[in-house]
Amino acid sequence: MPPRALLFDFDGVIADTENHHIASWQRTFSSMGWEVPEELCLRAMEVDDRVFLAEVFQARGLERGDVEGWVRKKQVLTRAMLADSPRVFPEVKALVERVKALRTVKLAVVSTTWRENIVTVLQAAGLYQSFSLIVGKEDVAKTKPDPECYRRAVECLGVSARDAIALEDSPSGLNAARGAGVPVVAVGYRFGDGAWVGKSVFLADLRNTNAVLNALGL
Repeated sequence: MPPRALLFDFDGVIADTENHHIASWQRTFSSMGWEVPEELCLRAMEVDDRVFLAEVFQARGLERGDVEGWVRKKQVLTRAMLADSPRVFPEVKALVERVKALRTVKLAVVSTTWRENIVTVLQAAGLYQSFSLIVGKEDVAKTKPDPECYRRAVECLGVSARDAIALEDSPSGLNAARGAGVPVVAVGYRFGDGAWVGKSVFLADLRNTNAVLNALGL
C-alpha cells in the first residue's frame, strides 16, 4: 500500500538554510568577541542549538554561560535572514504539488529547528497551507536523533508509523525516523551518498519528481 503521510525534514530537505545558520552563529559569536570558524558552526546543523552552544562554552572553559539567552539572540538573526531569503529548493514545490494532487497523502514537517523558522519560510514560499502538521523543536522534549518527533507526528496525523514515509538528509534524522518505525528515504543535498545512508533508498536530490515519487512508493 502507498504511504498515507509524507514527512519532510526542514533544513536541507525543504530549504537550503545551512548558510543562514552558520552566518547567524558567527554573528552571535562575534558579538561575544569570539571568532569561531565556519567548520565548527557546521556542528549546529546536526544538534540542537542549545547543545551546540553548551559544547562551545565547555570547550572554552566557560562554565556558566547564558546558553538560553545567546540562543535566543541567534534565533532572532536566523529568522530575519530566513524572512529576507527563504531559499526553498525549487523542486520541493513541484513535489508538494504532485503529492497534494493525489488527495490521499497528508504532508507534514518534522524538524529540529524552531517552528517560527519553518512557518516563516513556508509562508514566504507559498507552501504553508500545503502542510497538515508542523513538529518543531519546541514541540518535543528531545530532538533528533531521538524518535519522539516522528512518534508525535504520526500520532497527530492519525496514521501508523508504517503508513508514513520520511525524507531526511542527515544521520540524526535517519535514526530518528527509524527509531519511530517510520520508513525513510535519504536525500543527499549536504552529504552525498555514503555509509550514513545505511539501508535506506538514497536520492542525490529531489529534482526528478517522478523518481522521487517512485522512491516514496507514490
